[in-house]
Amino acid sequence: MAYAPSTIMQPFRFHSIYQPRIWGGQHMRTLLGRELPDQETAYGEAWEISDRPEAMSVVREGEWEGTPLHRLWEERREEIFGPGYERFPRFPLLCKILDARENLSVQVHPPERTAAALNGEVKNEVWYVLNANPDSLIYGGMEEGATPGDIRRAAETGRMEQLIRSTHLKEGEHLYIPAGLVHAIGAGHLIAEIQQNSDTTYRLYDWNRTDASGKGRELHMDQALDSIAEFRELSQRPGYLTEMPHFTMEEYRLDRGERFTQPDASRFAIFTVLRGSVAWDGKTARQGEFILSPAGADAVTAAEPGTVLLLTTV
Repeated sequence: MAYAPSTIMQPFRFHSIYQPRIWGGQHMRTLLGRELPDQETAYGEAWEISDRPEAMSVVREGEWEGTPLHRLWEERREEIFGPGYERFPRFPLLCKILDARENLSVQVHPPERTAAALNGEVKNEVWYVLNANPDSLIYGGMEEGATPGDIRRAAETGRMEQLIRSTHLKEGEHLYIPAGLVHAIGAGHLIAEIQQNSDTTYRLYDWNRTDASGKGRELHMDQALDSIAEFRELSQRPGYLTEMPHFTMEEYRLDRGERFTQPDASRFAIFTVLRGSVAWDGKTARQGEFILSPAGADAVTAAEPGTVLLLTTV
């Protein structure tokens, strides 16, 4: 028998957790209209939905206002999220906004075959471009025939750009980054990132960058080389259903006044506003905001023509 919540719940959001990064900027303020904690700090990440001890999301509105996400996961899992998630000790997704004023490091996340051995966590992720400069590049995958020795030498000699492949993504395009694939977000991107609930990253190369004291960031060459699972060109997949082993995403385009609910009412979904805005229960979410829609939740309504929602389910 299909699970049916006893009452209709409303979608809700969490307070953003802003993270300063050496490569970050202020585009969440200038392009998305957000009020950042200050206008001087380089904010590289906003953790929008996070069940991590180091950065725990707290509900900002509605019935559970002020409640940490992990408490909801522990105490109201089936009521809010639906059945079948017993295998996840924590909420299974981590959702962020990334502001790359400068290049991010060339990095890799460990795949399943090495994560346990390295005491890390598997991370597969998707990037959705909210804004990109015309000359911005996404880096990922190595040139055909590259070896771990080639990668090490390229990093040590500052020649990584000669070995890593690059592509250009426009606003509205997205890219799947599987664990084990070397990658980097280039300068000039504002990106919505949806990933497995993991924060394990191994840096190979950081563009010879130093902080204010002249010190470079820590690299993790040995762990990164152990994690590299494949050397292939990035797979660019704009505008259609993307099914990964760990979560599924689909894009919906809505006219003004069109109502939208999670097609499978038995489980939760994450709505990411990619363009336009949506409204529900007296609230409005705009571009770059993430909404948690509980199992059996009420609909959201497109508040502008050409509104685009990204639906993510587990």
